[in-house]
Amino acid sequence: MKYSYRKGLFWLLVYLVLALIPIFIAVAGTKPEYRGFALEAGAALGFIGLGILGLQFLFSGRIQQIAASFGMDNILQYHREMGILAFLFILAHPVIIIMADSDFLRYFDPGENLPRALALIFVSIALILLTASSIWRLKFGLSYENWRLVHGVLSLGILFVGVSHSWQVAHYLDPLWKRIILVGIFAFYGYLVFHTRLVRPWLSSKRPWKVTRVKPERDDCWTLDLEPVGHKGMDYKCGQFVWITLGPSPFSLQQHPFSFSSACDQPMISLTAKALGDFTSSWKNIKPGTKAFLEGPFGSFTPLAGKNLYMVMGGIGITPGMSMLRTMQKQKDPRKAILVYANPKWEEVTFREELEEIQQDIDLKVIHLLEEPPEGWEGEEGLVNTELLERNLPDNPEDFAFYICGPKPMQDAAELSLRDLGIDWRLIYSERFQII
Repeated sequence: MKYSYRKGLFWLLVYLVLALIPIFIAVAGTKPEYRGFALEAGAALGFIGLGILGLQFLFSGRIQQIAASFGMDNILQYHREMGILAFLFILAHPVIIIMADSDFLRYFDPGENLPRALALIFVSIALILLTASSIWRLKFGLSYENWRLVHGVLSLGILFVGVSHSWQVAHYLDPLWKRIILVGIFAFYGYLVFHTRLVRPWLSSKRPWKVTRVKPERDDCWTLDLEPVGHKGMDYKCGQFVWITLGPSPFSLQQHPFSFSSACDQPMISLTAKALGDFTSSWKNIKPGTKAFLEGPFGSFTPLAGKNLYMVMGGIGITPGMSMLRTMQKQKDPRKAILVYANPKWEEVTFREELEEIQQDIDLKVIHLLEEPPEGWEGEEGLVNTELLERNLPDNPEDFAFYICGPKPMQDAAELSLRDLGIDWRLIYSERFQII
């Protein structure tokens, strides 16, 4: 764990340095004449905002070395929050400068310089659209695929105009070598988009998979069984996840993340999802033999060596837990496992029968929690809370690692409850898949 903390601190330091690189370039060498605090502060916010925006392409969850230090859900949450910060910094740049000197309004005057004015107006509108569509995507009725396209195009457009604007103004970027370095850095960030959208799919095309079975599960959930075609498959740890594209080509915007639900020491891979969105609702109609392309594995939501497992999971959030339990069953793992499994109704408990079978093979205790229990129910009922977890906490909680996955309200309640019960936060792991 100490190694992970060092890696985490290392990447945070890398982020800070990279975010400030535009400032470092601006102040290197001969400095321009000081123009007053407000103008200098406005310019600094613009450079920092541009630096953070560029880093959004780097810290987006697809680089395994970074995600392994922080966890995928933390990376994506950080990506979201830093995107909002970049929006505020970049928008504050012209506002502060114009407030300090209204003469700078001419930059938005089409009569003075039409290309420059159009570019800056585009950036202003694009920033608002980019941020609003990311925060309120569902309210706008944007599908994930369309949002992904809009998000990428707007981000690249803002980055291009920002760098071009810095080059054109050149107040801080004279001599030429400063501009060349700045363009080189942001060209690399732009390449990361190319790498994600084209290089990675091309690599995936060399290692195709095919659907061998579509299995119905309880609560309108479906499991896809996939096997490798012409290669040995994928090495992954139970609890990790993969991005999947279904269809004849990996070059598609329809790429979604799903946890493995299969044991991790076999060529075949299983993914299980509830029919909720446009993508997963079509799973029941998928035919065996359908091509699939996988990118991964990703994630650090994996069993900790030497620790027993305490899992608080809800609904289809059970999938990484099933991967862990199936692996323990297959490997005859002697560790203890406790599963608090929350569901609305008994009929909707996915993998209910299989969990009963697994209990016969490993040291597993399953505690079902139902919101609407059937008549005569003698188990736990209601929602996840501190009292529930305290009743079902082992006598030696320090020997356990705690894993939480499921609906957001349940995860929030479980995390806070475990901390209130004195569980070391370093032993609490959460996996959240609300990408945006």
